[in-house]
Amino acid sequence: MHQIVGIGLLAGVGFTMSIFIGTLAFESLPEPLLYAKIGILFASLAAGMLGYIWLYKTAER
Repeated sequence: MHQIVGIGLLAGVGFTMSIFIGTLAFESLPEPLLYAKIGILFASLAAGMLGYIWLYKTAER
């Protein structure tokens, strides 16, 4: 069960589609597009770090 949660957290790293959708949504608005991209990249970084930490802490030694 712990591995499933960890993999779920690591799945948040897949941010390519989010950036594509953000680009379509804010095509003519450069400032909100920048904020969307920064938010997506931050969320991806956080998901990767949380997934790694979760799997590291719950791994059987």
